[in-house]
Amino acid sequence: MSQKIQIRRGVEAQRALVTPDAGELLFTTDNKQLFVGDGATAGGLLLGAAGGVGYVQKYAGTQAIASGADSVAVTGLGLASAPAQVLVTVRKATGGANLFATVRGDSITTDGFTADLSAATAAGTYSLDWLVIV
Repeated sequence: MSQKIQIRRGVEAQRALVTPDAGELLFTTDNKQLFVGDGATAGGLLLGAAGGVGYVQKYAGTQAIASGADSVAVTGLGLASAPAQVLVTVRKATGGANLFATVRGDSITTDGFTADLSAATAAGTYSLDWLVIV
């Protein structure tokens, strides 16, 4: 038998009176919105509202890596604030040895970031997949 998970729910007027615990979800049945608690904000933080306070924004992309490169700069992101997290994966178009990448902590800005590769790349067969979380 399957288990059912229920989320705290009620109308908007009720939500505003509650301060949900960090990670606790709230659903308003009258306007069909989902909120998550941070343990301090009355009513929680609205999920899915562009530009809203506490809203998690994700930006993703793929960038070709030049032959012989030992780092990759991703620029031109134009973020409202510096990313909280940057995830990168190095992908090789054909078989062979994979490379690893690490993001330079001091390079993360609203414009982008720089990722250092574990070795120099072969002739244009690698690309960098990235995900920025603000």
